[in-house]
Amino acid sequence: MFFDSVPSLWFGLSIPAIVLLYLFKRKYVDTPVSSHLLWNRVLKDMEANRPWQKLRNRLLMFVQLLMAALLVLALMQPWIAAGGSAKEHAVIVLDRSASMTSTIVTADGKKESRLDRAKTAVMEWAAGDASGSAITLIAMGEQAEVLLSRETDRNQVRAALDAVTPAYGKTAYKEAMSLASALTRDGKDAEIRLFTDGLFAEPVTGLTFEVPVTVMKPEDEASAAGGNVSVTQFGVKSIRESGGLATAVASVKNWGQAPAQIDVTVYAGKEMGDMRRVTVEPGKQTSVYFEGLAPADWYKLDIGQNDALAADNVSYAFLAGERPKRVLAIGSGNLFLEKALQLAGAEVTKLQPEGADAWIATLKPESAPDVFVLESVPEGALASDAWQKLLAGKPVLYAGSGYEGKPASVPAGSYTMAEHPVTRYLKFQDTHVASVRQPSNALWGKPVVSAGEVPLVYAGTDNGVPRLLIAFSLQQSDLPLRTEFPVFVQNALEWLTASQGGSLGRAVAADRKEIAMSPRSSSAVWIDAAGGRTAGEAELTSGRLAALQTVPDQPGLYRLEEKDEAGQTVQMRWLGVTMDSREFGTAAAELEFKSSSGTAGEAGEDSTEAGAPSKSPYWLWRWIIALALVVVVWEWGVYRRGTSV
Repeated sequence: MFFDSVPSLWFGLSIPAIVLLYLFKRKYVDTPVSSHLLWNRVLKDMEANRPWQKLRNRLLMFVQLLMAALLVLALMQPWIAAGGSAKEHAVIVLDRSASMTSTIVTADGKKESRLDRAKTAVMEWAAGDASGSAITLIAMGEQAEVLLSRETDRNQVRAALDAVTPAYGKTAYKEAMSLASALTRDGKDAEIRLFTDGLFAEPVTGLTFEVPVTVMKPEDEASAAGGNVSVTQFGVKSIRESGGLATAVASVKNWGQAPAQIDVTVYAGKEMGDMRRVTVEPGKQTSVYFEGLAPADWYKLDIGQNDALAADNVSYAFLAGERPKRVLAIGSGNLFLEKALQLAGAEVTKLQPEGADAWIATLKPESAPDVFVLESVPEGALASDAWQKLLAGKPVLYAGSGYEGKPASVPAGSYTMAEHPVTRYLKFQDTHVASVRQPSNALWGKPVVSAGEVPLVYAGTDNGVPRLLIAFSLQQSDLPLRTEFPVFVQNALEWLTASQGGSLGRAVAADRKEIAMSPRSSSAVWIDAAGGRTAGEAELTSGRLAALQTVPDQPGLYRLEEKDEAGQTVQMRWLGVTMDSREFGTAAAELEFKSSSGTAGEAGEDSTEAGAPSKSPYWLWRWIIALALVVVVWEWGVYRRGTSV
């Protein structure tokens, strides 16, 4: 028997209270006298009354104690696991998150993934206790997906289960359970069965269920195969002093209960760079360093496949700043801006606006700058067709120039920073701006820094090319004198040149990522670097490549190839796709769901074995209340008769 409200046991204090009342009950002893006229009333109260009674066998007291015990028991909401067939409508929620790919070892020594074992448990339950039920199957992945709706054909159920694959992105746990709740909200004979390992990466509180919810953890006294060790961090940096050789650092964590000895191998492209054998203590994290790695487009870290979860054993990294970015600064010259660009690793070339036309006439395509910085450039200085064509295909940082607008005053107070790569680590605290010129034609950008309702910095893309606009002259502000200014320039340069490097960085599987596409590209495709297969095409918006793309849904290394209308490759960039890091741990969590009829929820002994007969809670408190009412009637009869045992 189980109890849903154990704290109600405090009401059991009413039982000794009843006994105490009987101990202090006023009791008069029958005494024969010759005449009641001779009996003194005062003497009667003093001598005949016994304030402290010896506890005797009284039927009325025992009846009252029984009634109190029944009421306390009913308040504790007892229930038992009752066997039998499933409800008429069974909503099955199948967890297919990355942690479900963990390998488990069953009692008979068999190894399989948690997801495969859950599929087997679902099918055996659907063909057994739920053989007469209509099955609704919900897959819990990056989105809550209804695979079947009130299906009675078990062959269709098996086919749908076979088609379920792991989801390595951010799993929509709450959305899936909310959908299951909505599908059973008006169901009179329905139930929800959640097949999961219990490792939820986000809370699912605040949901209400009108039907019983049973958590099934089909592991059959299973254990993770060797625990789990994951790569938590991996980065590579080029060292100029070493002739361009790279240094790598990686962090690995042991999520298991025993020390793990692993071989950490780093690859520079397809060539093996180095290997280190390390021992990681349980629950600890260890850093591993590699030096003297050859330059490569990408680097891979591999810790082997000898643990429970293989998807977190590989990570990819890319060189940051593989070569200095060429920046052409056009304007009267700002020493602070020039020094900040140089600190960010850029090669800065200065150009006066008066010599702009002569410079572009001798420009060779291979020597074109990576980024243009236009700082207080007079209107019309770059109005030629050659300049407009060149600027249309290159990232540009505008500082008080390059747009039309009207002056506006800057209100005093704190600044508002939107979440954007350019605003990382910035607050603009104590920064003063004399005046701004609000743009009227910068439709490509959105404000990322504002003072009250007045935008100061805009960021966005124009035909897929990054643009950054500082809506005030640097000479009209003390921003260049602030310690945050080099950080701001560093962030701006990294964001503006993200599409020109050899990589797109890293992303979580199936995540949405902003990618600046070349304006000359008409199509793009994801290529799996491991097998050379096509992993999907880039998304289009209004016939053009969208700036926001969904990355591949499987961990690995991918190459994004952009092509023009003639089918010629415009550019290729690398992307490392990882699983959701919140799924690294393999230990199951305690799950409990509340329903309007009580709690059905934690997987118990009846649901741990795959294919075991499912049992649902059978509530006893209603019968206990009915019995208590019978006892109340009995008490009334005993009180009338005054019967004692």
